[in-house]
Amino acid sequence: MTVERRKLEHIEIISTQDVAHNYNYWDDIDIIQKSMPEVDYDEIDTSTTFLGRKLKLPILISSMTGGHPDTKKINENLARGAAESGIAMGVGSERAAIQNKAVGDSYSIVAEYDVPFRIANVGAPQLIRQKRDALTDSDIDYAVGLVKANALAVHFNFVQELSQPEGDRNSKGIKRRVGELSKKYKVIPKETGAGFSMQDAMEFKQLGVAAIDVGGRSGTSFAAVESVRSRNREDSVKEQIGRTFWNWGIPSPISLVLANVELPLIASGGVRTGLDVFRGIAMGATLGGLASTFLKAALQSDKEVSKLISQLETELKSAMLLTGCSKLSDVKKVRRIYRGRLIEWMNQI
Repeated sequence: MTVERRKLEHIEIISTQDVAHNYNYWDDIDIIQKSMPEVDYDEIDTSTTFLGRKLKLPILISSMTGGHPDTKKINENLARGAAESGIAMGVGSERAAIQNKAVGDSYSIVAEYDVPFRIANVGAPQLIRQKRDALTDSDIDYAVGLVKANALAVHFNFVQELSQPEGDRNSKGIKRRVGELSKKYKVIPKETGAGFSMQDAMEFKQLGVAAIDVGGRSGTSFAAVESVRSRNREDSVKEQIGRTFWNWGIPSPISLVLANVELPLIASGGVRTGLDVFRGIAMGATLGGLASTFLKAALQSDKEVSKLISQLETELKSAMLLTGCSKLSDVKKVRRIYRGRLIEWMNQI
């Protein structure tokens, strides 16, 4: 199967089937509110700076798609919304364009809009030799240039690869490559549903990365996505592997705590609302990243993307007013109550 076709299958499955982890840990974070907040809603400042670039909102349209002609409009709808609202945006894995330049415009369309922070994207498994040759430095240069990126995401998805019929399984040598790339680009390691540990974060810092996108358990399970793909192909072994690891990983809020090594953090994995973005910032993140929520909007129109961003902004500002926060730095000081399964994790890390 071509990479291009696999891209479409992922979109179809994520947008039409329940492939989420079975528990969203963001719901286990309660916030202590203020009945007399002494804040004017219209004066609330939601702007932030991320890796030297100013954003109007602390929101990232997380890396999702590209690589098939049908995905060009999705990325265009997302880019238009990101440019209009002043938020960051990443693109999906660019391996498809590296292998087939004909689909490059499904990514490069993002560079045609004034998105204040654009993130290129390559997979960690593809940085080293698998059954095929590793991506070269010129391949990476092409991926970054294709979207005129301000940073390079290196996504870690070994849970998915192991569940995937055509998955890559070698991980030896990735640390060296991440370190090499970090000397040239602002590298952002990004998990894709399993979260990073404290050891991961400390090693990333030593390698010189610019920020960390935790991508923890709480949202889309790519083991589940691959389980569905395998079922459709009547591959019962891979289908069961995907089911076995459906809920594998470190919960997103826990990964935020573990990955706090004095680098900018992106809270992602199960983030659905402006309140979840607020929760992520309260726990130390600079940005909140959303993927499937934006995908569903972008499949409809650019207007739906803009509508969603407006909704997220309203929810974020509402949470800020209700806690007496006039700026984002205040959010990190709000009192939080942890409960449910999250407190079980908190008590043991």
